[in-house]
Amino acid sequence: METSSTQTDAEECGAQVATVSESILMQFFDELAKDESLSEIAPNLRKTVLDDGVFAEPAIRAAIFPDAP
Repeated sequence: METSSTQTDAEECGAQVATVSESILMQFFDELAKDESLSEIAPNLRKTVLDDGVFAEPAIRAAIFPDAP
């Protein structure tokens, strides 16, 4: 199956967007870690979003509030 130049360009653009968004999120989590009151949840939130790739509310809530029932 042949791919068009437009499809190839879109795939390359998608890869760049993922890299840019990942960089922005990494900066965000680095800033969270610097804040004294958020430094404990930043690693959990970073792992959930960047490593696990989970953006669902229950997972985010569990990362932010680990002691909640």
